[in-house]
Amino acid sequence: MDLPPSDFDGAWKYALEQFFAPFLELFFPRAYAAIDWTQPVTFRETELQQIAPEDQAGQQRVDKLVRVRRRDGSPAWVLVHVEIQSQHDANFAERMFRYHARLFDRDRIPVVSLAVLGDEAPGWRPDRFGYDLWGCELSLRFPMVKLLDLDPAMLAATPNPFAVLTLLHRDAQETRGQPDERLQRKVVRYRALLRQGYNAEDVRRLIRLMEHIMRLTPDLMLVAHQAMRQVEQEELGMDTFITSFEEIGRAEGQREIVVRLLARKIGALPEAVQERVSALSAEQVLALGEALLDFSSLADLTAWLDAQDV
Repeated sequence: MDLPPSDFDGAWKYALEQFFAPFLELFFPRAYAAIDWTQPVTFRETELQQIAPEDQAGQQRVDKLVRVRRRDGSPAWVLVHVEIQSQHDANFAERMFRYHARLFDRDRIPVVSLAVLGDEAPGWRPDRFGYDLWGCELSLRFPMVKLLDLDPAMLAATPNPFAVLTLLHRDAQETRGQPDERLQRKVVRYRALLRQGYNAEDVRRLIRLMEHIMRLTPDLMLVAHQAMRQVEQEELGMDTFITSFEEIGRAEGQREIVVRLLARKIGALPEAVQERVSALSAEQVLALGEALLDFSSLADLTAWLDAQDV
C-alpha cells in the first residue's frame, strides 16, 4: 500500500515559526543562551528569496532568516540563518556560504549560519566551505546537527517540541511503505505526547506536525483517530485534542483540492509559491478557494498571496 508522501518541509517550517526558542535550546544551546529572549524575534525569510533567487527551485529544504538581539548587547542585532536539509545536496555547504556572505554584505551585522541535516545518509556531514589558493584563504564553518546522531531514548525523555518532531521525522523515514507500522508508531507517539505535559495549544500544534509527517491513507486515518480517542480516554479521561487532529486533516484535504484547482486554472505552481500556499491558515485556504475563480495567471495568485502577507 502506497502512503502519502511526508511533508517534511511544511512540518519544519511550521515548527520553526511556532517554536523557534525551543529549536535553538535543543539543537544549538550556545546560540540560545546568547540571545535576549525578552526582545522581539523577527522572521525575515522572504529576504532569502531576494538575495538568492536562483535557489528557490530547490527541494526538500527549509530556510529561515531571523533577527534577534544579543544578550550582551554588543553588537545588538544578529541575523540567524537556519537551513533544514532533508536530502543530500552536493552544493549545500557552498549555499550556506553564499547566503552568509550576501546577508552580511547587505546588512553589515553579524550573521550566524546553522544547519540541521534530516537526510538518511550517515556519512554526509557538511559543516564548512572554503578554499586556500596562492596565499589567499577563505573559510566559513557553521554548526551542524545530524538528526541521525540523536539518541531516540534521549529525545523521548526530552520535553521539547523539536524532540517530538525529530522522532516523528525519523519514524516517517523508517516506515515508508509500511502503513501498519506507521499507524502503530503514530498512536504510540500520540500517547507519549500527552504524557509530556504540554499545554493544550502546544499539543494542538504538535498534532499538526504529526499530520504533516506521519501521513496515512484515508482508511488508516480513521483507524488512527479511533485509536487516538482511546488513548485520550486512557490518559486524560476525556476526548480533548483528537477533534483538532480531524480538523487539521480536513483543512489539509481542502488545501490539496485548492492546489489542484490552481494547477488546472493557471498551470503548475513554482515550489516557492506552493510553500506560500502551504503556509496559509484554514480560513485563508477557504478564501483562496473562492478567489481563484477570478485568477487567469500566476501573477494573480502571487498578488493575492502578497495581500495576505504570506
